[in-house]
Amino acid sequence: DVLMAFPHLLLAIFVNATVKVPVQEALEGVAVRTGWRFLTDSVVIDYIIVFGALSIVGWPGMARLIRGQILSLRSKDYVMAARALGIRTRGILVRHLIPNALGPIVVTVTVGFGGAMLAESSLSYLGIGVQPPGASWGRMISESLGRWRYAPHLVLAPGLTLAVVIFAFNFLGDGLNDALNPRLR
Repeated sequence: DVLMAFPHLLLAIFVNATVKVPVQEALEGVAVRTGWRFLTDSVVIDYIIVFGALSIVGWPGMARLIRGQILSLRSKDYVMAARALGIRTRGILVRHLIPNALGPIVVTVTVGFGGAMLAESSLSYLGIGVQPPGASWGRMISESLGRWRYAPHLVLAPGLTLAVVIFAFNFLGDGLNDALNPRLR
């Protein structure tokens, strides 16, 4: 509840700004111990920090949805009947609760992907997210705004691409919900 009370973008900005140096040092230590040199690449570090910050601010909504789905499903008649038949909790969970809760969870996850992409683009637009040479549609829009009057395609192309990809994730989630939801079969 405390994490959900803060504006997500501001909290992501705060987390991104405060953990960059400690995460960078920790990843350098891991790279020395494991030999994984890609962890010292500034682009990889930027992506880990940005999407880590977005995960920190985004998980409470997902946890609340999953909890609500399971709590509402466990009082259904078919779950009560399974309990009366002596089916173990794990069997009820695997056979009844997870399949029936999966549809709304998948939709929320795919919508969350689109939201995370938009938030990452917003952070990069503000200069806080992924830094060059890393690629970000928000950074592309930010760098092209000065040329908007005579080259509008430099702003429209990344903006429309971002919108199309977000819509695609939303439609993917809706299609997966239709495919996975046992109530719709």
